[in-house]
Amino acid sequence: MAKSKYDKYFTQECVIEVTPKDGQGNKVYLTSTRHLSEKWGGGHLSVDCMHITRPTLMISQPHKHEFPQYLHFFSENPTDARDFDAVIEFTVGDSAENGQKYTITKPTAVYVAAGLYHGPLHFKVINKPLLFVDVAVTGKYSRVGNTPD
Repeated sequence: MAKSKYDKYFTQECVIEVTPKDGQGNKVYLTSTRHLSEKWGGGHLSVDCMHITRPTLMISQPHKHEFPQYLHFFSENPTDARDFDAVIEFTVGDSAENGQKYTITKPTAVYVAAGLYHGPLHFKVINKPLLFVDVAVTGKYSRVGNTPD
């Protein structure tokens, strides 16, 4: 196909192979624009999509961002969006020391305001695969403070 002035609006550099932390299984694939957002589209938004197929502690400790974030926990059943068989623990709070733990057991979307502490995020029981979509309203994903994961 001939080069077009619109080619810059398309990318196939959106699948990343991720090596899990020790003891958390085999490689997984992440569909993401986070690594492209500063150079592609002006850096206003980043999106990560992960297919969760087994229990994993994704975020081990509380942290916050200087931007809002939207977290989505969806069924992967294309014929029944309510077919959700998982237990996810997610903590939010005004400080790293004083968070409230929520247990997610059905499709859920969470708005994380800028400055709101959140984490840990523990996919505790995964009986059926789910889709985790993380939308960050920023071109440069970063955390406030020193958090390892």
